[in-house]
Order: sequence, then structure tokens, then C-alpha cells
Amino acid sequence: MAKFYLTTPIYYASGAPHIGHAFATIYADIIARYHRLKGDPTFFLVGTDEHGSKIAEKAHELGQTPQEFVDSIAAQYQKLWTALNIESDIFIRTTSDKHKSGVKKFFEKLRDTGALYEGSYEGFYCTGCEDFITESKLINGLCPDHQRAPEKIREKNYFFNLKKYLLAVREKIISGEFRIAPETRKNEILNIIDSGIPDFSITRDRQRVSWGIPYFYDESQTIYVWGDALINYVTALDFPDGELYKKFWPADVHIVGSEINKFHSIYWPAMLLAAGVPLPRGVFVHGLFTINGQKMSKTIGNIIDPMALIPTYGVDGTRYLLVSQFPASEHGDIRAEEFTAKYNSDLANGFGNLLARTYTMIRNSGLRGSDTLGDIVNIDKEIQGLLRKGQEQYDRHFANYELFDALQTVFHAIKRLDRYINETEPWKLNAATDKEKLSEILETLRIGAEQVTKWLSPFLPEKCAAAQQFAAGLKTGSLPQDAKLNLFPRI
Repeated sequence: MAKFYLTTPIYYASGAPHIGHAFATIYADIIARYHRLKGDPTFFLVGTDEHGSKIAEKAHELGQTPQEFVDSIAAQYQKLWTALNIESDIFIRTTSDKHKSGVKKFFEKLRDTGALYEGSYEGFYCTGCEDFITESKLINGLCPDHQRAPEKIREKNYFFNLKKYLLAVREKIISGEFRIAPETRKNEILNIIDSGIPDFSITRDRQRVSWGIPYFYDESQTIYVWGDALINYVTALDFPDGELYKKFWPADVHIVGSEINKFHSIYWPAMLLAAGVPLPRGVFVHGLFTINGQKMSKTIGNIIDPMALIPTYGVDGTRYLLVSQFPASEHGDIRAEEFTAKYNSDLANGFGNLLARTYTMIRNSGLRGSDTLGDIVNIDKEIQGLLRKGQEQYDRHFANYELFDALQTVFHAIKRLDRYINETEPWKLNAATDKEKLSEILETLRIGAEQVTKWLSPFLPEKCAAAQQFAAGLKTGSLPQDAKLNLFPRI
């Protein structure tokens, strides 16, 4: 039994959570639930990144202290994760004492190995990105992502000696010891390394950036927000001596968006090598998506609040709609006006209808006791083979974090089971004269229904639990007379 540790990014607490944050967190929650079903000891991390000049700026605009501001934002994230039935094991905050203590221990290791050196930086800094930006990447003097002019600064910093560790990081990526998926994101990182990437500032002048963890060895400096935030993945486990750290590190996968691939696939493994800490086993980089063909923007007004979807589609319906639009490894477009059609097609008319038909026929047949259904081994061979092959495909897709493809496998089975019902027409068979044939058909459908329910349970945990409870009551004959299974009422 293998342990499994996965993380989402800890989201930057500069504003309320939106559909992009919900997508990545639901995605990770599904993977965590899959591993728990397998019996793997699993630890699942979510949290918020709460330091940096952008947050101080936002708090000032609202007349709040930075701590007051991030407290309110963190509460919004926690409320959303509860509403979306996210079963995380920790919500880490970079303003917590637990995190600060771990950062200090990590920096001690960096300093002891000589990975840090004092220098000065002169160039452009984008507060929106919380990152340094080269002049060549500016468009008309503006950051292309935030449409604002970066600040030109000159200041004393402490630098992380990235060049010293780049070759080792590159070798571990190429060998697969540190796996970056999908392949396009791996190639992206190798191109960045091969094109030459400079050492990066790991502190900022405290007079410029005061909202952050003070650098322990120079009170004039603040730890750079990324240098602070990345370390959360070990501080959450009580690095370096905690029992959780000993049990779950290294992480099996960091799930991140493509815009922060560089930080997680270059900076983070280099920092770990410098500190003498084992590298994560890998990073899965999901694409970004637009809304109705446009980038999410408050100005345009196309930001979708995930909480607003729940009253219409339910918790499980919302979870499903956000992760089933397109393969996560690619960039894609979400069209909210298509949500209802997809909900009806896949959930109401697809999965929900299959279960309702199957369990109604079993109930009406009278062959629902453990002495009739459940002890027949002669089920339809084609369906049996389909389910066996489907399990292999499903597990392979989860091993590669291909949830869209895993869903394709499940719904292929659902459509085949629907056709099987129409082909065999069990409602035309008599329970007395055609008992053996009817039992074979209904047992085939029961096994198929239970299998697709199990496959979908990480995606639709509440509805699948209700379906499993209904099936158990059907088998024992303990269902109330008027009990009906209507998992996804048609909208």
C-alpha cells in the first residue's frame, strides 16, 4: 500500500476565489479520493499564499491591515472548499506560525550549504505578477498579463544560486526522476533552462516590501514571496522532523497552472536540491481557460463565481461541469450557457437515467434478494470484458492525471449499458418462465451500474454514495415502498 501526497497551488490571497481556483482544487480532490478508494494513505494540501507587495497594496486600498485582508480572503476560500465538498487534510496559510517556523528551518539549510549570496538587483518588477520581468517581455512598456507598467527598481537582495543546481534539475527532468506532465510543459521547462535563466532574488528590500517574513539573517530584508510560498509544501508536514513529513514527503504530485510552471519545475526543485531535501516525484501542469472565448476579467464581467452554480446544478453537478469541459493538459474555453445541456446529457439522461432504469427493473422483477441476484456468475461476456478493459483504462488515465479521459471511459461504458438494456428488453421477460435469462441480464446491469458508480464516486461523491446506499437497500429488500432514485433531476 503506497502513500500518496498531492497539493494544489496555495492561491494568492489578493482577491476572492473564482472558477479557475475551483477547477484546480476539484481536480486535485478527485485524484485524492481515487487514491483513498484504493486504500492508499493520502494527504491532500490546499491553502493560501498571503505575503507580498500586491496584498499590502490591496489592503491599503480597503483601509485594512494586510493581516485583516488575508484573513477575510482565506475565509472565502475555506467556505468555497466546504461548499464544493473538498476533502483536504490541511489548509496551510503562509502567515501561520507553523509555516514561518518551517521556513526558518529551510533557510538555515540553504544558508548552510552556501546556496545564497548577497548582491544587488536593477531592473523591472511587476507587482501583479510578484515577479521580476525582463524589458524584452514588455509590450508598449506594460506587463502583458496585467497591462500596467512595472516598477524599475535598484536594491540590495540576497540571491539564490540557481545556476549551481540547474544541470542537476535538468538531468532529473530528462531521466523522469522528476516528472513534468504533460510532455509539452516538460519541453517548455527544458527550453527555459537551455536558453539560460539567471539566479533569482530570494529576498526584497524591507523598505519596499514589508509585508512578508523578515529575512532571519538581515533585518533590512524580507523573504521574497515565492521563496516563502513554495516552502509551504514541506512546512505543512512539520518539516524537517514531523511525523507527517517522514510519512508523506516527497510529494507525489504538485498540481499547478501553466503560468506558475517555472516556479514549481525550476525554482522549487533547485531549492530542494540546495537544502538536501528529496525532490517531489512530479508536477502536473494544467492549462488555462477562457470564458466564452475571452480571458477572465473583472472589467469584462465574465468571472464565474463557483458558488453561484451550486443552487442550479448542485454540488456534484458543479464539480462535474468544471472538470469535464476539456482535457486539463490543454488550454480550453468554458461556455456557461452550455452547462445545462451538458448536465442534462451526461448526468440526468446518462448516468442518473441508467441507474434509475436498472434498479427499477431489478425491483419490479422480484429478483432482488441475495438468493437470486448476486450469486450468478454467467453474466454477459461482452459487458464483462468491457468493464474489465474499462478498469484498466480508468486506472491508467488516473496514473497520468487524465481525468477528462477517465470520464470518457466511464461514459463509454454507460452508453453501452444503455444499449444493452434496449437490445435485451428485460421488461418483456417473465420472472417465472424466463428466470435464468432475466437474472443474467439484470445481474449484468447491476454489476455494470455498480462499476460506473464506483468509477464516478471521486467526481460525484454525494450522489454516488446515495446510489450505493439505494443499491444496498435494494439487495436486502429494506427500501421503503415509495423509494425512488432520482440523482440528477433534469433541468
